[in-house]
Amino acid sequence: MTKHSTSDSNSQPVSEAKERNISVWFEALENVLFCVPPAFRLEVLRKLMASETERQEKPIQFLSFSDLELIDFTNRHAAEEAVSLIIQVLVRSITSDHSPDDAAKVLFREHRMGTGSGWLPDYLNGLPGVRVNLKRCRTISASNGKSELARDSSNAGAAQ
Repeated sequence: MTKHSTSDSNSQPVSEAKERNISVWFEALENVLFCVPPAFRLEVLRKLMASETERQEKPIQFLSFSDLELIDFTNRHAAEEAVSLIIQVLVRSITSDHSPDDAAKVLFREHRMGTGSGWLPDYLNGLPGVRVNLKRCRTISASNGKSELARDSSNAGAAQ
């Protein structure tokens, strides 16, 4: 039997599996939020909430060529630098909190919920200054077993 509690946001029952899934993603995003300067965090969260609310209300949006002209790309480079900073901080966190072998298991895991191949070594291999031993990375990845994240996410739909 599934235990239920009440969700703060909409007062609907939330299963234990869904609560765990929410907790996992909260913890991950809290690490990302740490990268945002404290003076901007609340405003960034407000904008994210507004953007996600709109995305949920209008999941399909069609853009015309005139809409594309309105997109502001002036901050694109700075936004990519911010993403790079987030990646650096998260990778440092993983490598600082784990042994080298365990950090490799975390970083080289296949992520079926991600985009592209879902495997970090694919994206690092071939970058200038980076030499990736793909065979060793595959061996490390294969030793991981089934992802708890994938298990939780596949159960999230059933838990709703």
